[in-house]
Amino acid sequence: MSPNRSTVEHAPIAGEPAHDQTGPSVPRVSEQNHSTEIQSGTRQSVVENGRSQGVLARNRTSRKSKVLIAIQVLSIVVALVLSSYALVVLNGLQLSQGKDGQDGVETLVLSEGREADMICTEGGSDIFIGTDTNQNGILDEIEISSTTKICHGKEGLSGPQGANGDLGGIGDNGTSSLVRTITIYAGNTTCPEGGIAIYSGIDANQNDFLDDEEFATVNELCDGKIGGDGNNGGSGAPALVKKETPPSNICPVGFILRFGIDDGTGNSTAFDGNLSDDEVVEELKVCSTPLTAERISDTSPNSMDGITPSCNAMNWNEEYSITIFAAYSPFDGCELWATEGIADTTTMLLDINPLGDSLPGNALGFTSVATQQGELIFFDADDGTNGRELWVTDGTTIGTHIVQDIFAQNSIDANSVLVPFMQGVVFTTNSNTIHWANSSDIVELSQIPMFDNTTQSILNSAFSTLSANAFSLLDSDAENLWFIAKDSNGDLEPYQLSTSGQLTSYDLNPNGNSLAQFGVFTEQGLVVVASANSGRQLALLNSGNVTWLTSLMDTTNGNWPIDVGTGLGLHSLSTKIIFDAQTSGVNPTLWAYDFNNGMTTSLSTEIVIPGERTEAVVNGGKIFFDCVTATYGSELCSSDGTIDGTVVVTDLSSGVVDSNVRHISSIGDDIVFIASADDIGFALWSLDSSGTIQLQYDPYQGAGNDSDSGQYGNMIVTETQVIFVARDGQNGNELYAWTHLQLTDEWLIW
Repeated sequence: MSPNRSTVEHAPIAGEPAHDQTGPSVPRVSEQNHSTEIQSGTRQSVVENGRSQGVLARNRTSRKSKVLIAIQVLSIVVALVLSSYALVVLNGLQLSQGKDGQDGVETLVLSEGREADMICTEGGSDIFIGTDTNQNGILDEIEISSTTKICHGKEGLSGPQGANGDLGGIGDNGTSSLVRTITIYAGNTTCPEGGIAIYSGIDANQNDFLDDEEFATVNELCDGKIGGDGNNGGSGAPALVKKETPPSNICPVGFILRFGIDDGTGNSTAFDGNLSDDEVVEELKVCSTPLTAERISDTSPNSMDGITPSCNAMNWNEEYSITIFAAYSPFDGCELWATEGIADTTTMLLDINPLGDSLPGNALGFTSVATQQGELIFFDADDGTNGRELWVTDGTTIGTHIVQDIFAQNSIDANSVLVPFMQGVVFTTNSNTIHWANSSDIVELSQIPMFDNTTQSILNSAFSTLSANAFSLLDSDAENLWFIAKDSNGDLEPYQLSTSGQLTSYDLNPNGNSLAQFGVFTEQGLVVVASANSGRQLALLNSGNVTWLTSLMDTTNGNWPIDVGTGLGLHSLSTKIIFDAQTSGVNPTLWAYDFNNGMTTSLSTEIVIPGERTEAVVNGGKIFFDCVTATYGSELCSSDGTIDGTVVVTDLSSGVVDSNVRHISSIGDDIVFIASADDIGFALWSLDSSGTIQLQYDPYQGAGNDSDSGQYGNMIVTETQVIFVARDGQNGNELYAWTHLQLTDEWLIW
């Protein structure tokens, strides 16, 4: 409600008659009547008695005075008694609450514009005043009690204009500046070869021509001497065309036309008549058959398995373009083999254990490392004499040998791990020690030869207090090695060794073992799964500092979860870490931690058990992994790190029948993987960036046939081929190769 209008003083409104000036204050009505009565009574008494009884009054004055005093005293006493009684009575009375008064009614003012008319010739405004009797907050037409018109005043007359000033005199015309060029002919002393003279001045006579007498300045530009004839250019390099036979592991029947210029580009020789690789400008590749897809090994003849559960390690040596692998033969056992990608080049590299199985790579696998001696592959093997030790090969028989026999018996067992570091490898032994090795030497980790003597001494002292155990974590990048060791309290905690020899310790769990594992490198540092209490969480390690990233809870018991990263592991995807964790029920699900906002998000409750069967692959802003759903069974899934972008990619085996994805790899923008499908069995498939899935190679074709591709070993992707283990119904498990160049239009199949 608006304030009580009766208590607000209003200024006069323009256009209304001015109100009278405010008069003197007037007593309240009760005060005014009482005063009048007293004054009237007194005046009358004086009139009546003043004339006729004035003498009597004087005589009785003294007596009346005494009586009056007595009456006054008595009155006071009575009044006091009555007031006391009234007070008692009032205190005994129960007070009653008065009734609320009614709300006041607001007075409203409304203003409206007024067009020019007879009353307001210049236009103006109408001011309406009234009481809001219906209390709707709007001054309705029937509520208007007064109207005031406010008219705009007329525009005043313009002031008189001043007289024009006197005209100024006529100014002088300006003079032009002109330029004139004159040819200087050859033979001039100043310009022997000729040139031009540039004259400038003022056109004083205003004839628009710079006369000789008007020359002010002159500049001479002389022609240069004529140069002699240059040397004749040499002959242009010839264009050459060269026809080559394609590699047999790519195209068995076809040709390659190579076009280029014999100009000596790069390390080539110009004008030698030979088109070298550096001189090639364009190629045309033609194959009269599909690109090669075939079995490339048969180490165990007929239906016997050349690749077995304990004899299946393999890796690719890029420098020499060969695949090094372990294979079994009935004559030599499980030994070291090599292939260039076709059957004719597959041969045993070395029979390491002539009296039995050397089982190369059985514990450590095959690890390719760039060293000062070139690309080498490190692996473990048992020669029957020195036990299981560290070996190395460059892909040749003569370059395959034991690095060093560091223990009397086996130095390496199933718990040992190996990673590249500082142009060599770091590996763990069966005695919980960590060593560094190159192609010829094995030393303790603190004694890496690239460290100077001072650094070695410091590290040796530091390592003397540690008991190494790198089973849960051993990883490296270009600058650091990460491993697990027991500190002075006997707790297993992570350590960081830089290539400069600086050792940094991390105490993630002050009350026990952190057992960090599943490390993944990010821009922020190394992210691991570790324990600080009774469960597992993600932690960031960087420069000696520890930051716990997640606070996952197991909803079944309210504790930290136990299984984090045990299936899928940890993978870096843009600003996120993608991992698996079991926080409820019996199956792990897919999660994402985002460095940008620190949020941990469950990506799907339908997709469970991610990464149970094979390694995941990151490609094109997505991670591809095997998964299980209630609708599709075991299939290929992908995620871009968001809930909406986490999906099942395939349903190769219809419905809930499992496709059982075994291996996943990337080739450019494409994904290749091994999985089973309806009536096909296990085979090689591809997935392009548009989501198209194609069967690329089935080594054992025919309804109901199953090549069992990928059951043993891993899948290798070379520059030209995908190599994996399969069978074709006639031979056992052997190596097969499929040329992935057909994923592009590089070859013309004709």
